Amino acid sequence: MKFTTNSILFIFAVLALMMLASIPIALLSIPFITAHQTQPVNSLATIQAKFTPTARLPTAIPATATPLPPTAIVVPPTNTPIPPTFTPVSYCDRAMFIKDVTVPDGSTFSPGETFTKTWRLKNRGTCSWSPDYLLVFNSGEQMGGTTALRLPAYIAPGQSADISVSLTAPSTPGHYTGYWMLRNPAGALFGSGDGANEPFYVDIYTQTQQLQHGTVTGTICYPGDFPPAMTLYFESANSSDAIQFYVPENSINFSFLLPNGIYYARAVAPGVDLEGAYINPDRTMKTFVIKGGQTTSGIRICDWEPSPHSQGQ
Repeated sequence: MKFTTNSILFIFAVLALMMLASIPIALLSIPFITAHQTQPVNSLATIQAKFTPTARLPTAIPATATPLPPTAIVVPPTNTPIPPTFTPVSYCDRAMFIKDVTVPDGSTFSPGETFTKTWRLKNRGTCSWSPDYLLVFNSGEQMGGTTALRLPAYIAPGQSADISVSLTAPSTPGHYTGYWMLRNPAGALFGSGDGANEPFYVDIYTQTQQLQHGTVTGTICYPGDFPPAMTLYFESANSSDAIQFYVPENSINFSFLLPNGIYYARAVAPGVDLEGAYINPDRTMKTFVIKGGQTTSGIRICDWEPSPHSQGQ
């Protein structure tokens, strides 16, 4: 095969073009070839790493000058009830109800009628009651405008006293009860019962019509062994009228029917210079009330004096 000069030149031109075209391809493939090449292993560094001691981590957080803010602890709600706090019972102020001196339970009054209710109370506490202690209305029917009264005197522990209040029967017929207690200077209320929290009360009925007479019963305490025959006088506290009854000798108990009203009671023995009377602690004559259809008891004519007794309340 004969090559001409032109043929040879053409072949060299083609080869030159092919070589020039392969240069960019080679340059683009260099990164891919180097990425897959394995890095040479430094055996000296590997041996040194095996024998280099590992640094210890700190076992505690180093102190810092900035204090950490307190963490709020949220307590979850609970349904467990809190037990009540025990409060010791005070034994200073305590009362004991002894009796109704006047107006026994169930007494009957006319509408609008005034009356005096008296309780006999005993101081069973450890503190004395002074006039700074009050009798106060607590609940129920007030029966008038009185809400508080000072005690009449000092009452030491163990002593009893009669405590009274003036009341007015309600204007409407019916059954009414008013409750009262004592109050100490600190403002604490107290009464009778184990817890000193029970009030004492007045219990009455009001009605437009009532019986015109009631009964009085009592005892005559004569200073001699053989009581003589005597005359009992029941004197009206609102007028000078008096009703007389004869009592035979050796009689110590009596029972008589009297018109409704307020009375004093005294006794006189003919031929004897002594007068007996139903008296207050100050030795003045004491009043009692007669209500229609009711019995007023406990009238004791036991104080005998050579001179007449003066009238009290």
